[in-house]
Amino acid sequence: MLNSDTSSHPFEIAIVVPVHNEAENIRPLITEISAAMDGVANYEIVYVNDGSLDNTSEMLDEMQAEQPRLSVFKHEKACGQSSAVATGVRHARATYIATLDGDGQNDPADIPALFAKLKEAENPDFLLVAGWRAKRKDTEWKRFQSRLANGVRSRLLGDNTPDTGCGLKVFSREAFLDMPRFDHMHRYLPA
Repeated sequence: MLNSDTSSHPFEIAIVVPVHNEAENIRPLITEISAAMDGVANYEIVYVNDGSLDNTSEMLDEMQAEQPRLSVFKHEKACGQSSAVATGVRHARATYIATLDGDGQNDPADIPALFAKLKEAENPDFLLVAGWRAKRKDTEWKRFQSRLANGVRSRLLGDNTPDTGCGLKVFSREAFLDMPRFDHMHRYLPA
């Protein structure tokens, strides 16, 4: 059983990063996270290796030896991004969570501004601050599919979120843990 009481832990925010076969992105992203967060808040970095088949595990072990703020958790088989995010949030020891995709499409330098916006809120438990990939590093086909899916979802839910697939989100850990779980949940967090 995991202890969900974060009061005994000093971390204000946890950066949760789900990864699947992202070995080449591990070191650069952890370096960028550290550069963005050092001096901003007392933070931890939580990686969840979602059944990677490449040398992601070895890279995470190497980085964990170098970065004392890094915790690593592993799914033996791929369970999907929503499940990996949920694992990371459950294991995080901070009051607030920032999530990033492990492929480097989200800039960790955006976290401090999003985090400040969340903390300004009267009740941060009822707010999620999300990023928006203005310059996606995907194929035209993938960008088209994303625009179509976001358009349909936005019309159905009326939440005015332009890019729910963006992995960069900042929210309260407690509020997340109170939500029901389902596959692809990470895409519906803004709603």
